[in-house]
Amino acid sequence: MNSFDQMRRRLLVTGAAGALASLAGAPRQAQAVAAYPDKPVRIVLPYLTSGPNGIATRILADGLAQQWGQSVIVDSRPGANGSIGAMAVKEAHADGYTLLSGAMFVVLNPLIDPQARYKTEDFIPVASFGAPPNVIVVNRDAPWQTLDDLIRDGRRQPGKLSSPHAGVGSSVHLGLSLFLQQAGIDAVVVPYKGSPPYVTDLLGGRLDFAFLSVQLALPQVEAGRLRVLATVSERRLPELQAVPTLGEAGYAGAVVTPWSGLFAAAGTPAPVLEVLARSARKALADPDIQRRYRQMYAELPVDPLGFPKLVSAEEVRWKQIVASRSIKDLV
Repeated sequence: MNSFDQMRRRLLVTGAAGALASLAGAPRQAQAVAAYPDKPVRIVLPYLTSGPNGIATRILADGLAQQWGQSVIVDSRPGANGSIGAMAVKEAHADGYTLLSGAMFVVLNPLIDPQARYKTEDFIPVASFGAPPNVIVVNRDAPWQTLDDLIRDGRRQPGKLSSPHAGVGSSVHLGLSLFLQQAGIDAVVVPYKGSPPYVTDLLGGRLDFAFLSVQLALPQVEAGRLRVLATVSERRLPELQAVPTLGEAGYAGAVVTPWSGLFAAAGTPAPVLEVLARSARKALADPDIQRRYRQMYAELPVDPLGFPKLVSAEEVRWKQIVASRSIKDLV
């Protein structure tokens, strides 16, 4: 059946008026897709703009705006562990003009919250971008010089050590929980509303150790106020070459690497997704963009467009972990 016969049959089944209206609108939709983006694009950020995710998103937004000659607005909508921002994108038109700066919450929230109003499948992973990894730090006056020292003390005195996290389901919370489980440590886990408050308490000696973004940790390390015991990443960091990774210390299963990426709403036209992916890859290859990510100690993805595979793998991993009920506060 040729295209004319298909359309004729559609007219008979659905009614001439409705089908003709659809025909009239199709060329306009095709033109809009071909011109994308011909107006400002909004990236919804479910965090504060001053945090690592906010800075990383702003860097990519600047690169996209420069290519497109259009404003790319970073719209901060924090709260509910990312759900407020996610819903703003889900409920917007799936036309590529409202995007999501997503992280682990896109995968995790639907797994741990029976009341979650979205699923991971409501968003299409477009491209990953730079995210700073975490490190394990202690106060400079703490007695532990190595991670083994800390673990030995934690095992010897159950419930003595304390460590913070800044939100259930965050990379810090997940990494800390897996580390405590695999190291066999019973520690007091203290929830905070953000990282800066617990940095203050760590510096004041009111916490024993912490998983902390390297972006926040390094200035304190360089000032001699904190000591790094391990990096929570797949490889050693250029700025901390003498510091072993958590995997090298024997706890590879506890490595939770933060990731950030650009998502579009499900239903976004394929040509728009292609423009987004191509533009993101070009932006992340720009030397100035890469310099700005390095300044925030972010690890750039080797393959930004391998993001769908990364999100799929993360979903499989956390489904298994949540089902095992091995992390406190998740279920």
